[in-house]
Amino acid sequence: MPYTTNQEEFIREQESRIKSYYKSNKIKLAGFETPERFIDWYLHELYFNNNKCHYCSTSILNIRDLLNRGIITGRAVRGNGIRGNNLEIDRMMPGEEYSERNCVISCYYCNNDKSNTFSYDTYRNIIGPTRKVVWDQLLNSQH
Repeated sequence: MPYTTNQEEFIREQESRIKSYYKSNKIKLAGFETPERFIDWYLHELYFNNNKCHYCSTSILNIRDLLNRGIITGRAVRGNGIRGNNLEIDRMMPGEEYSERNCVISCYYCNNDKSNTFSYDTYRNIIGPTRKVVWDQLLNSQH
């Protein structure tokens, strides 16, 4: 099933998705204090970052285009889920709580890669920009 790459549809989809995400993850997201605070934070981050990953600065709409064209693949998870088609919440400091001051939105690929392996600064300043170069090359190929 193709992922939407239309800005307006994407925002509507995210407003609905993030509410459900909070319900499923409210214990780990306790640092946001209320569901409304988390939802407002996430939607603000989408808007402020223009739907781009904090680390590689690639738009999730471009990543969805790559997924739709079969140039990259997502990762299957329990049930029928696939990771890769949405921006995720990453903790800059993995040992600290999920909160506004410690979280950023990132693509699955950066979030999964950074994990607990790289420091925030290393990923933000070195690896993320390198990944952006790769994404741009993939986006410009096969057009």
